[in-house]
Amino acid sequence: MTINELLAPDQPITWLPWAVQYFFLIGLAYGALWLGAASLWRKAPDRRLQTLAAVLMMGAGVVAPIALTADLHQPARAWHFYAQTRFGSIMWYGAYLLPLFSLLSMLLGWLLLRPAFARRGEGDDAIARLARLLCLGTWSGQAWLKPLSLLAVLSGLSIALYTGLETMVVAARPLWHSPWLPWLLIVSALLGAQGALMLLNRLLAGWSGQTEATLLRQSRWTLALLALSLLGWALFGGASAAEASALYRLDPSWRLAARWLLLTLCLLGALMLMGRVTRRAQPWRLWGLALLILHLVWGLRWLVLIQGQLAPKYGAGVYLYQIAWGPEGVLGILGTFGLLLALLVALSELVLTPYPHSNTDEAR
Repeated sequence: MTINELLAPDQPITWLPWAVQYFFLIGLAYGALWLGAASLWRKAPDRRLQTLAAVLMMGAGVVAPIALTADLHQPARAWHFYAQTRFGSIMWYGAYLLPLFSLLSMLLGWLLLRPAFARRGEGDDAIARLARLLCLGTWSGQAWLKPLSLLAVLSGLSIALYTGLETMVVAARPLWHSPWLPWLLIVSALLGAQGALMLLNRLLAGWSGQTEATLLRQSRWTLALLALSLLGWALFGGASAAEASALYRLDPSWRLAARWLLLTLCLLGALMLMGRVTRRAQPWRLWGLALLILHLVWGLRWLVLIQGQLAPKYGAGVYLYQIAWGPEGVLGILGTFGLLLALLVALSELVLTPYPHSNTDEAR
């Protein structure tokens, strides 16, 4: 009798935690852009949401491309995207779509923040002088807001599709090769932006109960849509759902992460059902809700992008992965979030004065 032994060498993962940071942050950027543009087009009486969305889209829109460039392993070779034509490559299109999105989101964010810069520039300190400088004059930019927001929304949609398709195109990974993946990334990104804006509304000066109520109402619907989408993927996801089921059985780390995310989803649903959150009644509920939303959205990307690479493209079993402590692991994650926090703090200093609310706003 002949015994044939098959050896499957352990392979390092290709997409590092930098990719998780990119997918998470770019989702916050285009999600905030969509929410801010929607508030602009429906002419909401309280413009606080537009200000918050501008702060988030500008901060996340700057950090996300940095994380993506770091994940290229050899960032200096990024110019190859522009020196060669690769019409069959999703990433080649993304090399043009991403800078365009960054430009449009920065311009739209700047126009949305100009009124806040003008109010902040009424003082005589150094920050006030910087705010006046950033206004670039006293001209009105209202006529440019809606046309630019429309272009930015379309650009955000192109980035949302690009980030989903560049993962879905990998046919060797059944978990990723599913039309459900881009949809799940888009819906969860919108939910993440709503959670981040809830936190910014609490942290930035000029807290608005009306903005908080709007975000809470929107996040309820988005969370319900995400839960239904996950259920639909589990029931009708085909090979992608089958791969996830196999990973759940074979990989203890995948099983632990999946259970943790399901628990987070259940806790979010429970907090949503506990009723409307106000500043006077149990504010801890909204803080917990916003933080759990961000945890769920980031964890979903970690589960799909990092844990999903532990299944060999060709072979049996699963790979082992231990996150590094250096720039390719924990330090990179902390550094990316630290840079985002620094940008949000800097922008918040320039819009520090309370934003004028409508008469329908809640009493503080």
